[in-house]
Amino acid sequence: MKGRLTARQNEAYEFIRAYQRRHHKPPTLQEIGEALGIRSTNGVFKLLQALEKKGYLRRDPGAARGLHLLDTEDPFALTDEAPTLPVISRTASHEPERLRARPAGFLSVDPFFLPRGLDPDACLIGRAGDDGMSGDGIFKGDLLLIEEVPRDALSNRELVACLVGELLLARRFVFANNRIHLLPANRTYLEAVFPPDDPGCYIIGRIRAVFRRLF
Repeated sequence: MKGRLTARQNEAYEFIRAYQRRHHKPPTLQEIGEALGIRSTNGVFKLLQALEKKGYLRRDPGAARGLHLLDTEDPFALTDEAPTLPVISRTASHEPERLRARPAGFLSVDPFFLPRGLDPDACLIGRAGDDGMSGDGIFKGDLLLIEEVPRDALSNRELVACLVGELLLARRFVFANNRIHLLPANRTYLEAVFPPDDPGCYIIGRIRAVFRRLF
C-alpha cells in the first residue's frame, strides 16, 4: 500500500506525470525545481526520495532523466473507447420507442465510470425531473445513467428511471398486487401507483450511475 503524500510531494508527482504525457520522457531535476520553485537540486532530490520511499516512483541513479512512475495509469482520463450515449429528450410515456429516435444530444462517458459488465449499447442518459429521490442523493437536473431492461427483469425496490407523462423520474420500483408502485425518497412527494398497462407510466430501466455538475 502506497504511503500518503504531502501537498508538496503530490505537486511534484503530478508535475512529473504531466511532463511525461506532454514530452514522452521524464523531467530532469532542474526542470522539476524550476516548475516547483525549488532553487536547490538537493531540495528536489529529497522530494524524489520521499516519492520513491512511498512507492510512487523508481529512480535510476546517475541518469539525468532516470525517473519511472510506478502508477502511470490515470483512471479519470478519457480513453479512445469511451462510449457515446444518447441523452433523452422530452418523451411521452406512451411513446417509449422515441427515446432513442430523437435524442437531445450525446454524452461520452469514460468506461471507468460504467459499472463492470454493463453494455453501453443498452444505456441512455436522462435528466432527473424532480427532487423526489433527494433522500437517496438524486436531485432535479442530475444526469442518470440508465440501463434499459424489461420491467419483468427488475427486482422490487430497485432504483429505476421512468416516464410519467412527459416527466422523467427516478424512483424505487415495486410490483405488488398487480400494480406498479413508484416510491419516492422525499417525504413531500407521494407514492404513485399504476396498472401495469397504463400508458401514463413507462419504466425505462434501472439507474446505474448519477452524474452531477456542482457549479
